[in-house]
Amino acid sequence: MTDDGVGSSSGWQSWWVLAAMVLIGSSTATAAKFAVSGLPVALVPVVRFGGAGFALLPLVWGRGAIRRLIREDGPTLLAAALLCVPVNQGFFLNGARLAPTTHVGLIYATCPIFVLLLSVGLKQERWHPTRVLGVLVCVVGAGVIALGGMTQAGVQAKQLLVGDVLLVGAVVSWAGYVTVNKRLLMRHPALPVLAATFLIGAALSLPLALATAPRWAGRLAGAGWPAWIGLIYLTLVASVLGLACQNLALRRFDASHVAAVGNLSPALTILWGVWLLGETVTPALVVGGLLTVGGVALASRPIPANPASCPAPHGVPGPARAACSPGAAP
Repeated sequence: MTDDGVGSSSGWQSWWVLAAMVLIGSSTATAAKFAVSGLPVALVPVVRFGGAGFALLPLVWGRGAIRRLIREDGPTLLAAALLCVPVNQGFFLNGARLAPTTHVGLIYATCPIFVLLLSVGLKQERWHPTRVLGVLVCVVGAGVIALGGMTQAGVQAKQLLVGDVLLVGAVVSWAGYVTVNKRLLMRHPALPVLAATFLIGAALSLPLALATAPRWAGRLAGAGWPAWIGLIYLTLVASVLGLACQNLALRRFDASHVAAVGNLSPALTILWGVWLLGETVTPALVVGGLLTVGGVALASRPIPANPASCPAPHGVPGPARAACSPGAAP
């Protein structure tokens, strides 16, 4: 932990920020489930990330940081926006619509594994026996969850399997976004990067939304208040406040500490699914979930490294190493 120790008043504020990050991250899947249950899937990413981007814009526009970001790293920004919004949300929202929230939380818990694999492939990080073991345990856990779903009968089993496959695609695309975004954060402040990524990603999602708009009338007319509240929560709480809490936590704690506490999110996600959506917790889900979270914990353990190999991003103190963190909820 950094100098913002637990014994000081600012230390208690740091712990509240960390708790808020975990709580918001764990509730994102449930909010998405409510949103896509009543609203057109193609509409959600445009409103969510467009609204979040415009909410952040007044905080960053006058500094010229976005113009400099586009001028210096336009192609990288475009890749980050494409992975973050149209690609990831296409997988995530459709997967959340078909699979239970419990599966969403546990499959997304594997995101640090895919970030690690990409980072190793790009020679940004290195292998270690503990990390290899963590990856293997995580794969076994995901397999147990998938096999547990396949033992169910009929259309539900096929729908569940398709949903799980889409969620794996969502995790892979989010890991790709985190890896690309790491390069941007090395060179630019975090808020302009977020705002630009959200706005460009929403613009990239707009053509699909417009193409499917003629079929929206029935769904919009029948959408209840839980769907609209879910969309508002995704926009203002999950996208804006959640990522702000993550950035604040990374300023006050080591990234490894933030990642370890973040492993509590899947358990809370299961709780929200059971409590708010009436989902069932099966033995396969419990066993697979424990293996998955345990594998992520093993793979996320810090290993000795040369500090120069993981420089701090722009505007963040060295000990935080925010750019080397495994990422956040979608």
